[in-house]
Amino acid sequence: MIKKTFGGSLLTTDTTLYEVPAEKKAQWVLLYATNTSGSTSDFSVDFYDASESATLAVFDSYSLSSKEFFKIGGEFNEFISMKAGDKIIASCSTDNAFTMLVSVIEENDIIQGG
Repeated sequence: MIKKTFGGSLLTTDTTLYEVPAEKKAQWVLLYATNTSGSTSDFSVDFYDASESATLAVFDSYSLSSKEFFKIGGEFNEFISMKAGDKIIASCSTDNAFTMLVSVIEENDIIQGG
């Protein structure tokens, strides 16, 4: 089990913040977004389910005032299970208006001793 954090500045086009590597599984445990711009702006976060080739909206055009932050997760038993190829994708309404961090717990997707 390895705890990892990924992040970056968001653009108006989709940015993949994290993709579960082959032969791994992960728990998405935290999302932290900060509006670094001088005005209110929106961000969107999607979960791409590789097994279904489906993109699911987690947050769609979520509005956040200038210099404010948004946090979801981080508590025990608050997570989204992810499998190899699944992705966390984000964008915002104005380039570089947001920085975003996501934390995951990643482990091998094999059954041992069974």
